[in-house]
Amino acid sequence: MSVTLSVTGNSRLTFSLSGTRPIGESSDSAEIRTARTVTHGTGAGEANAAWRDRVTIPAGNVLQLNLLDLGDTVFGFVGQVTFTKLKEMVCVVRTTNAGAHVLFGVISPSDITAYSARINRGGDYRIADYTDGWSITGEVNNLLHIANPTGSAVEIDIAFVGVGAYGDNI
Repeated sequence: MSVTLSVTGNSRLTFSLSGTRPIGESSDSAEIRTARTVTHGTGAGEANAAWRDRVTIPAGNVLQLNLLDLGDTVFGFVGQVTFTKLKEMVCVVRTTNAGAHVLFGVISPSDITAYSARINRGGDYRIADYTDGWSITGEVNNLLHIANPTGSAVEIDIAFVGVGAYGDNI
């Protein structure tokens, strides 16, 4: 099956501050911006595979995603996506209940101290590296764990873009 991937991404954070400080009036502003257009391929600045899902993680449970075997129905067939290099990941916590959050990088919802990121209700988490990406090597770093240590279900949207292949899992 031939698939062509096209990705456009933008991130922008702007802020300004002004007010009276002990040394007098001051003001400052900043803008941090990234924009990218990714072409189809497997090299720097390129990607050829994408996957997304909306998942509800039950209270006190862990979602385990195997980047070497993600079920896929995005193109109207039942198949799989296998990533060999991850170039971008986005996760949005859709649940807005007070206290709702998820923890990245823990294999048990009771392990609430050693996580790589905590995404609170309505929050999002994004990592991207389209130059080099992160290699996915078999059975070493292929599993992503997202824990829900809260007392109620949490719904997330999650998406990956990178280098990989689409295939049948029938």
